[in-house]
Amino acid sequence: MKTDAPALPSTASSVLIAQLGRGLRPRIEQAIAPTGLRPRELLALQHLRERGPSAQQALADLLRVDPSNLVGVLNDLEDEGLIVRSRDRADRRRGIIELTDQGGRVLQELDRALHGIDDAVLSVLSERERATLNGLLARAVEAVAGPCSEQPEPGC
Repeated sequence: MKTDAPALPSTASSVLIAQLGRGLRPRIEQAIAPTGLRPRELLALQHLRERGPSAQQALADLLRVDPSNLVGVLNDLEDEGLIVRSRDRADRRRGIIELTDQGGRVLQELDRALHGIDDAVLSVLSERERATLNGLLARAVEAVAGPCSEQPEPGC
């Protein structure tokens, strides 16, 4: 009996996304190189811009790093004046990370370079297709973001 179920694509979306990521990584690294940032630091700064001050543990979960390794990332960002660290007034054991004005300015500069990469790589797509792709990828990222997406909390 024939079904009307759509045939699965020959290549899984996850594999295509991985291939795209491998091609984009060198371009992203080149774009952020003048700032001295690494991709992991860029992700942390973007998280802070989008979600506001965040718990240190939320950043460790997002970056998929051990909290002790996150300290080095945060030290570098703090030394550059891109973030500030403080203690949660309700729970002094909890570190809160916040983007500084300087960090926001660095991200604005990088936005132009990163959108340029999008323009080059995604030029085969229409503006509408690019917007759809961006929305779909954002939803997929939220789904794998970890505890922050499953149990939102202030500063997550």
